[in-house]
Amino acid sequence: MVQQSDVLIAVIGVTGAGKTTFVSKATGRKDLEIGSDLSSCTQEVQIAETVIGGRRVILIDTPGFDDSDRTEADILRLIANYLAEMYQDGKRLNGVILLQPISINRIMGSEWKRTRLFERVCGPDAYGNIVIATTMWSDIKDTAVGLKRMKERMQEDSLWGPMVKKGACVVKHDNSPSSAREIVEILVNKSKVTLQMQEELVNNGGRIGQTSAGKQLNADLREACARYEREIEELRKECSHFAEDMQDLREKVERVNKEKEELERSQVSDFSCCGWVVSTKLLKVDIFAVIGNLLPVLIITGEVVAKASGCAVM
Repeated sequence: MVQQSDVLIAVIGVTGAGKTTFVSKATGRKDLEIGSDLSSCTQEVQIAETVIGGRRVILIDTPGFDDSDRTEADILRLIANYLAEMYQDGKRLNGVILLQPISINRIMGSEWKRTRLFERVCGPDAYGNIVIATTMWSDIKDTAVGLKRMKERMQEDSLWGPMVKKGACVVKHDNSPSSAREIVEILVNKSKVTLQMQEELVNNGGRIGQTSAGKQLNADLREACARYEREIEELRKECSHFAEDMQDLREKVERVNKEKEELERSQVSDFSCCGWVVSTKLLKVDIFAVIGNLLPVLIITGEVVAKASGCAVM
């Protein structure tokens, strides 16, 4: 049974960020289901507790975003349902730990969207109760590179900047039990806070789509749909060009085949030879037979010509 004096901390992050591993390191629990690939093992909320500074601490391991089996809407709905139940039961969080892999080289659009969604879930009034813990440091060779990435995100207004300006803490997690417990300890003495999404769910009758986070996700989905529709239209145009090219090729092939067939059927033009009409069918006759047949005619014709011209025939 959760007591009012208990410290409640939610752990949120992308699938593969190490949420369940973090909770396991902080609490010493070995029975938590930990994923070994990009498929999230935390399909539902997992709870683990420990004692830090003499206080009972309950860590809430939430399903990861960018899950291979569930949509962002599914994940948001799971988190929203749990937060709503907490609120209705009079339970409040002491803080939220956002885990972010520092091994990611480039800042992708998906990270911007997740960060905006996270901000909408928590709300500005809860930024001071947020710890952003960077993970996966063992995956980069140069620590300076990781520190540079941290600084870039802290200064970027579309990423951690707004949260940092309002009191969010950014730390490095080295994946050790002591590191995990030190991060949790940052939030142990924080005052209870109500997340923006919890209040909005109550005020909007539990309709997730009417919350700031829900509206943000809807906007992201509309943007994605519009982008996919543009890509489909571009592919359709390309396919149309391909179809036209294919039709041109078909017509060329047909013309070539027609010319080939005509050539095979055609005969050399008729021509006159010594008053005889010689057909191209002669081409199929033995040439010697042709010469033999024409020779008497040529001789007779030659005699006539010779007599007319006064020349002798040899």
